[in-house]
Amino acid sequence: MTGTLETIDGRPALRFERRNSHSVERVWRALTDPSELAQWFPSGEPVEVTQSDPPRRLAATWYGDPLTFELRPDGDGSVLVFADRDTAARTAAGWDRALARLEALLGGEPISEEASLEEWPAVHERYAEAFGVDPEIGPRAWEQHPLT
Repeated sequence: MTGTLETIDGRPALRFERRNSHSVERVWRALTDPSELAQWFPSGEPVEVTQSDPPRRLAATWYGDPLTFELRPDGDGSVLVFADRDTAARTAAGWDRALARLEALLGGEPISEEASLEEWPAVHERYAEAFGVDPEIGPRAWEQHPLT
């Protein structure tokens, strides 16, 4: 589990920070190229870019929620910081799985959304317990998910 709750501008926010062995430019391409984005980003509503500072910062909205992706070099790789204003364990588990797909894509072994979601229920329970939130919302959302 790598998602954490933080306070940004006085409001709770979900934050993931992941180091990877790929350059900032390579990760940027996975964040912005539609064919690569389709291989890891959750299906559904399209992403609406609200701010872009290539290859360092991308701000967007998805289902009306603001998202931020920030990249910085780190040795021969990079660090990706992702923030989402929704702090629910359901959302944390979903982004955990999407970022796992991004890492798989960058590693040259893409995985399907269906395969990544196999771990979603267990991941959700860990976040719900760690955050002390929504233990019932996640299982209800899982039952309604189109891929289950």
